[in-house]
Amino acid sequence: MKVCISDFTYLAFEEELNEAFKGHELLLIDKDSNLIQGEGKPDAALVSYELMFRALKSPEFHEKYLALLDGCSFVQGSWAGTESPVAQSLIKHSGVFSHGGGIHAIPIATYVFAQILRSIKSIDAHIDLQKEKKWEQMMSTGELTDMAIGITGFGGIGQEVARLAKAFRMKVYATKRTPVASDNLDQLFRPADINEMLSKCDFVVNCLPVSEETMKVFSLEQFKIMKPTAMFINVGRGEAVNESDLSIALETNEILCAALDTTDPEPLSQDSTLWTLSNCYITPHDSAWGPRAPQRAIDLFLDNFKKFSEGKKVLNQV
Repeated sequence: MKVCISDFTYLAFEEELNEAFKGHELLLIDKDSNLIQGEGKPDAALVSYELMFRALKSPEFHEKYLALLDGCSFVQGSWAGTESPVAQSLIKHSGVFSHGGGIHAIPIATYVFAQILRSIKSIDAHIDLQKEKKWEQMMSTGELTDMAIGITGFGGIGQEVARLAKAFRMKVYATKRTPVASDNLDQLFRPADINEMLSKCDFVVNCLPVSEETMKVFSLEQFKIMKPTAMFINVGRGEAVNESDLSIALETNEILCAALDTTDPEPLSQDSTLWTLSNCYITPHDSAWGPRAPQRAIDLFLDNFKKFSEGKKVLNQV
C-alpha cells in the first residue's frame, strides 16, 4: 500500500516509520502539500496535527490536500473532534476515517486538575499575598477527599479525568449515552439526567463534543442547580455552554468559579465579560499540548493501519 504522511512527521519518526512500513511505499508531502517522495494516490494517510492546522489556516492547502486524498481507503486523524468543516471534508473523501480521540487525554486531564488544585488550594490568593509581601496563613479547603466531580461525556478525556480523581480519593459521577463499566466511576447518569448529577458535584467538567444534542447543555438553569461552591471547567467545546448565562452565574455567585480552555467563538470575543471576571480563568484552547502527543498519534496510526490491513475495525472509526 501507499502511505502518505508529512515530511515533518517522517523526519521526527523516521526509523520507526521505516520499520513499520516495510513492504509499503511511503509518500511524503511538504508544507505546501506537494509530493516530494513517491507518486500516485495514497491508500492510507495520517493527518497529523501540523497538517490539520495548515488545512484550517489555508483553504488552498486544504483543497490541494483533499484532491490528493480523494478516494483514500483509510485516513487517520490526530484530533478528537469531527464537527469542523475540515474534518467533515476529510471524512467524505476517505473510505474509513478514524479520529484521534484519547491521544490528548493525559495532558487535558492534567490541565483539569491544575485548575481544580488552583481553586482548592487558593493559589491565586496566595500569589496576591506574595505580591504584597504579606505572610498570612489561609484556611483553604486543602484536599479533595470525598469531594464529588461530575464529568459530562465519559470518553477518553473523561475517563482519564476520572482516573486522576480517584487518585485524589474523590467521588466520580459521569454522563454517557451508552452504558460503560469503569473502576473509576461511582455512578453513571443518562444525559437526560444531567441536572440530578450536577446537584451532587463540587466540580463539573465538560468533555462533550459538538452535536445537536450538546448545544448549550449548560445554561443558567444548570448553573443554578450546581452548588454555590462548585467549579465549572470546560475542556469540551464552547458550543456546549451559554456563555452569557455563565457570566451571570459567576457574577451572581451561583457558582464559585470557572476555568475555560474552550469558548464559543474562538478566540473569545474581546467584548465578552468573561475576560474580566476575577473568578473566571481563561486559557487559549491549549490544554491538549504535550510533547508525547505526536508519539501517541503515531502509535494509534500504526495500530489502526495494522487493523485495517487485516480487515478489522479500526479504533475511533467514524
